[in-house]
Amino acid sequence: MNVCDGRIIQVDLSRGGAMTDLGHISDYAPFLGGRGVNQALLVDRLPTEVEGPFDPACPVAIGAGLLCGTGAPGAARLSLDSLNPFTGGIASSNVGGEVATALRTAGIANILLTGRSDRPCILTIEEGAVGVHEAEGLWGHTVPECDRLLRQSFGEDVSTLTIGLAGENRVWAASVMADGARAAGRCGLGAVWGAKRLKAIVVRGSAPMVLAHPERFRSVVARCLQKLDRSPFNRRRMTYGVYCYETPWDVESPYRNFSGEPIPQGKIHALHPDAFLPYLVARRSCGNCPIACWTTHAFTDPDGTTWRCEGLQGNDPDNFGAKLDFQNPRDVLKGHALCNALGLDVDTTSNVIAWAISCYTSGLLSAQEVDGIPLGWGDAPSIFSLIERIARREGIGDLLAAGCLRAAQCLGRGSESHCRHVRGNDLFESLWQSPAWAFGTVLSPRGGTHTRGAVIEERLRDLPAELAKRWYGLTAVPQEGSTSDVERLVIHQERFCAVLDSLGVCFFVASGRPDMILPEDVAALLSAATGWAVDEGALLRIGERVHTQERCINWLLGLPGRGGDQPPPHFVTTPLVGRYRIDDEGWQSLLDRYYARHGWSLLTGWPTAATLHGLGLEALCNRLREAGRITE
Repeated sequence: MNVCDGRIIQVDLSRGGAMTDLGHISDYAPFLGGRGVNQALLVDRLPTEVEGPFDPACPVAIGAGLLCGTGAPGAARLSLDSLNPFTGGIASSNVGGEVATALRTAGIANILLTGRSDRPCILTIEEGAVGVHEAEGLWGHTVPECDRLLRQSFGEDVSTLTIGLAGENRVWAASVMADGARAAGRCGLGAVWGAKRLKAIVVRGSAPMVLAHPERFRSVVARCLQKLDRSPFNRRRMTYGVYCYETPWDVESPYRNFSGEPIPQGKIHALHPDAFLPYLVARRSCGNCPIACWTTHAFTDPDGTTWRCEGLQGNDPDNFGAKLDFQNPRDVLKGHALCNALGLDVDTTSNVIAWAISCYTSGLLSAQEVDGIPLGWGDAPSIFSLIERIARREGIGDLLAAGCLRAAQCLGRGSESHCRHVRGNDLFESLWQSPAWAFGTVLSPRGGTHTRGAVIEERLRDLPAELAKRWYGLTAVPQEGSTSDVERLVIHQERFCAVLDSLGVCFFVASGRPDMILPEDVAALLSAATGWAVDEGALLRIGERVHTQERCINWLLGLPGRGGDQPPPHFVTTPLVGRYRIDDEGWQSLLDRYYARHGWSLLTGWPTAATLHGLGLEALCNRLREAGRITE
């Protein structure tokens, strides 16, 4: 199958899985694939009167990146896009595993799911054929159980997407889990699947991808692999997995619900990556990625229970170790494994639990209201009990099931002061020290996440002057802590991340570092695979188109523009270790420069019609005009 081939299909769950062909991926070439095509499908087919993410009319788009299945390093990522229960805007997530490659080699590029099944169901895709099966026997099973049972029924060579108990119960923190272990989280997509009564998708594919210029492609791949093998940071990741940092925390961390206190030095030692190595039993890759950062850690509790933690993330020690104050690596591993089994996003779940502990220790929640659980920082058994209750919506778990903002609005008593969120989406990221990190996180259209535009300046410390000029138009990267020219760093990152998601290439092969895969390398891979003449400039212009489209879907859905681009007040009013805070005046000036560079209105924060037309987004501009958003 040619790289530029691949069908786009619609599957209507209300009509027993009736399938409609919507065209081919080549019809959406300006958006590449993955996230870009998913969101273009939403622009085309999102009903005007849809009543939120749990409305049967709400579509879910699933798309494999354009380079998935080609052998490009790290090209195994799947994008899922819909509506976000936390923000009311775009829900967008990206996940590894084997599903994206299986989907592309089954002849399918993107799927648009619509409607709601009468009963729990499974969707199967094999060599382009779609089937729907009852899932009554799987409803109520954990994610690993479901994945195991699906492989028993359909074969060990399939790849799976499943939801757990959290998704079945429409818990907003619910993830869609790939291959029993990898989470598409942060946006409540598991809850959206639960509302559709879709338990799982099973995919099998085997058709090889035909490249336009195979020899040239292999040469570019070899060059990229050499870079990855030489990178010291990447060598650490190949040893430890995702959580590989030489210093887990400096000053900044979300310690005890972003208290502003420094994390104790003893914890830095106790939860160093080296402390997790005794429990590491296996490593594997998504597809043929050379990094193999998909780790398996295992240990046995004193009661004889064996825990397997698949895919430990760098977020986990922050979420469980710092934010909730766990002291033991095994408790961090168990927290991650428990969330995976129940189909819960670890970032959102840990954040709402941190809110509950803050409220309980401040006297805002009574012992009776927390089901008699003695909540406290670092109390792993109590926190594990809360995780179970959230997934099942039992007792206090029902209050916590929609995130900290809704819980605080329901509870009242001033409890919102303990809630850390961006646009209603529970927050993982600390935002005090780095303006480039904070700004990229807050401006993410999906609501508070570092994976769409946040920049770690330290990783650019050795950026060659030629790249600084080419990427940012600067002679040198801004000093850490400075707001000067931060908008240039963030916009470049937004564009590159949009391209990576649309091609299905994992960010870990780039990691924002000049000694790993660069935009010019990605452009060369795309050109050799497809035969298109794409250089770095053209590639980043596509990224600008995809990012602007994502931003405008929020506008179409009625979200605020500039008013929603403000930092959480906690990081303005509460300093970290008495020194670091977000400067609000500097933030407003940064917003002005950011909007101007994008070609957006400084007053509203939304793109102008001229900007949309210049990016080839005429269909989106027309939808915005029909909705009364664009009036000029």
